[in-house]
Amino acid sequence: MKRIITLYIIAVLALTAGAQQRVVAEVKKAIDGMTLTVDNIKAAANKLKPALTNEETKDKAETWYVAGRVQYRLYDKYMANRSIGKKVDLKAMGHALIDGYQHFDKSLKLDTIVETDKNGRPKVDRKTMRAKVKTKYSQDIVSRINAKMNDYNKVGGELYNLKDWEGAFQAWDIYCRLAQRQGGVVPDTILGQTRYFQGITRWQQSENRQAADLFAQARSLGYKKKEAYDYALVCLSALYDEAGIVQTAADAYNVFGTADMQYIRILINNHINKKEFKQANDLLDRAIAVSDSDAELHNLKGLVVEQQDGLEAALPHFKRCVELAPDNAQAQFNVGRYYYNKAMAVAESHPNLSRKEFRKQVIPLYREAMPYFEKALEQDSNNEEVRNALRNIYYRLGEGRKLEALDHK
Repeated sequence: MKRIITLYIIAVLALTAGAQQRVVAEVKKAIDGMTLTVDNIKAAANKLKPALTNEETKDKAETWYVAGRVQYRLYDKYMANRSIGKKVDLKAMGHALIDGYQHFDKSLKLDTIVETDKNGRPKVDRKTMRAKVKTKYSQDIVSRINAKMNDYNKVGGELYNLKDWEGAFQAWDIYCRLAQRQGGVVPDTILGQTRYFQGITRWQQSENRQAADLFAQARSLGYKKKEAYDYALVCLSALYDEAGIVQTAADAYNVFGTADMQYIRILINNHINKKEFKQANDLLDRAIAVSDSDAELHNLKGLVVEQQDGLEAALPHFKRCVELAPDNAQAQFNVGRYYYNKAMAVAESHPNLSRKEFRKQVIPLYREAMPYFEKALEQDSNNEEVRNALRNIYYRLGEGRKLEALDHK
């Protein structure tokens, strides 16, 4: 009884495998039918689906060749309907073209037939000493895919407009691969623009690393528009890729100069962080020459000058920043710091100053520092360094009420 059941199972499996092979043959015969509708072709695709996973048919080039032809036939039918004004599902149309390529690509990888002699033994290539092979479907597949190259570009745009980011990415990726394979058919700048739009799709999907790489690839192919740099900077910032940010800013600065100040700012800050003050100073001079009303540039200039020549030399730059932006807490602090440090230096270098001389030489400097520190604390209430300096100033000036108020904030 057990043997009968086993034989029955084997027979069923064989029947199933044979059925799937027959399905492939039936669909292959039907796909070129002139009266096929979109629904008919979809039905054929669904009928073929089990063959794509069946153990007896999933590894045969013919199975995927037929599947690719079905999807291309579906795409062509959509296009025909569209050309006569019928409403078409653009997303489904685009994915039929993408699926067709993927199926054909799989068939190409499987389409290898070992040549045999009259006795059924593999023929051997005398040069390589390997079995000779030939293909059955590859030439037709390549011809069909190449004929659709520009369709992939158009479909990418349509899926992009539908905000189908993944679909648009895949369609454009196929287009670029086909165009590069054909060499010289498509200008590099068009490929660059396509890679740029692929980058946008990946950015929309928060795939920042791949997006940044695609923007870089777009630029290397000649797509030098400003957005190819700016979107890259957005992605690299999200990745905290400091080296990438600086390199991209440097590339952008070489193209656009100071037309957009963000690039030179990044480079200035990078030089400051690396303590390359001469280089930072040179760039600051160029930036200020273009944008003298930019308060932050003057503050940065002050910081760089202080590192090179001291706080007194930096004071005019900090004051210019305060003049342009009274709410700049750091610049207010830096100006106040100058007068406060000077007062402390006088007091420390002359410990035996009389009360009269102290009031004459030190107190005015504390009074100069006070409003700048007050403004800085107003803008940044968590700055303990400013708070401690003010506490000392209020004590020295006998500002009891202000000292009490400060301690209760």
